[in-house]
Amino acid sequence: MSGDLPLSSLDPAERAELRSTIRAAADESGFPSRARDLEGQSADPGLDADLWRVLAEEIGIAGVGLPDSAGGLGGLAEILDVAEELGAALAPVPYLTSTVLAGQILAACGDAATPYLERIVSGQIAAAAVTDRAGRLGEITCTSDGASVTGSVRFVAYGTSAAFHVVAALIGDDVDLFIVEAGDAQAHPLPSLDFTRPSATVTFDSSAATRLTTGGSGAAALEYGVDIALLATAADQLGGAQRCFDMTLEYIKFRRQFNREIGSFQAIKHRMADALMLVEMARSGLDRATWEHSDQPSVDAAVVKAWCTDAYNAVVAETIQLHGGVGFTWEHDAHLYFRRARYDAAFLGDATYHRARIAALLDW
Repeated sequence: MSGDLPLSSLDPAERAELRSTIRAAADESGFPSRARDLEGQSADPGLDADLWRVLAEEIGIAGVGLPDSAGGLGGLAEILDVAEELGAALAPVPYLTSTVLAGQILAACGDAATPYLERIVSGQIAAAAVTDRAGRLGEITCTSDGASVTGSVRFVAYGTSAAFHVVAALIGDDVDLFIVEAGDAQAHPLPSLDFTRPSATVTFDSSAATRLTTGGSGAAALEYGVDIALLATAADQLGGAQRCFDMTLEYIKFRRQFNREIGSFQAIKHRMADALMLVEMARSGLDRATWEHSDQPSVDAAVVKAWCTDAYNAVVAETIQLHGGVGFTWEHDAHLYFRRARYDAAFLGDATYHRARIAALLDW
């Protein structure tokens, strides 16, 4: 990937410890099963504030991938490690949208963004009011002097829990980036299929704004941040797909029909082999995008997001089917992963959108 984000700053043992610590914190908080408790939560919908406090303040993941100058640590590899573990646990925390999406956009804005990066590192939630669910630029305009913004963006993740918003606004034909404090915006929650990923419509009505970029330079920062967020979303999808495969593998080892474990049936073996191929191909694609130098990072991000979207959707569908009747019940965790898979598929553009984006980027 291009930009100032390093590939990694931790050794393999430290990265493994980071993963293990995140996994333990999520398990201790009762996830993924506790995701059911978030349905209809009125205050800070989709957020487990206690878990986020532990992860952000005690473990320090709110700063993973952000610049050292703002108190951050780690690089792209660590971002993907964190995202994969959170995806496996269905953790209801805003790491992907606050630290990664908003944080990486801010990191590309230069020194003017440092105070806001420091706030993210401290655990404050930033909402990225930059694109809609399909990945298209929001309909927000700015006054000529850059003092205020007007417009709205739908499907802003954690929009109702944010301390401040990172806003992409048009000035003529140029795109620049602004900060709007939560008190100067209106956030209206939207129903979400995934209890752990809340969205809101955020509206700005001549809202006071702090300008971070000029002359249309916000477009490059926005593209850079979105590309990193696409990779992190793919890691979230990989974590969920791997967990679905693992729980299904365990189930078919003890579930018996006709006095045999169903995992011994050839048809089940074939379906599990196909699911494993999808998971491993997703992991390989993500590894390639992480570690191999590329002069087309946007293409890599789009390819990985499209592939991991299809893989996660397919694996979670097999999880439900191979669990039989119990897989369709409210008490089983399979539907929680189904919900996350559908949310991730739409977030920042679905597979169809990104295949079209790949074609455009490569001039096909």
